Amino acid sequence: MTSHLLRLRRAASWGLTTGFRLGLWLLLTSDFGRFNLIVGLALAVALPRARSRLASPSLLLRSLWAVLLSIPQAYAEAVSMMLRPHRVERLTSLGGSGSSSSLVVFLEVFRITLTPLTIALGRRPDGSYLVHELGRRRGG
Repeated sequence: MTSHLLRLRRAASWGLTTGFRLGLWLLLTSDFGRFNLIVGLALAVALPRARSRLASPSLLLRSLWAVLLSIPQAYAEAVSMMLRPHRVERLTSLGGSGSSSSLVVFLEVFRITLTPLTIALGRRPDGSYLVHELGRRRGG
């Protein structure tokens, strides 16, 4: 990979990471005022960054998009759970991207855990996740 493309990829990854941190800050504080935005941006830039392999910006965007798409699904499953209780426990395997980027792994685990009735128990060597989930009985 050429030096220019590598710098562009690092800048894109840095921007996505900083934007994600700022977004979390704004969600946690529920304050979109100018001062809070400046504080959040300063924290997003100042927090230490993991020294892990750079993920491609397209993989980061796909992971973030999957998280955003799981939010309506989470609401639908929460309503379903209230209407029809889920009492059957099972362990399943859910595919992952196989990326070694800590941000991508975080987004994948966040997406799994955001969904009601599921929690990620661990990551397997092949990049998939061991997931504990609750479900309804078969046939009912």
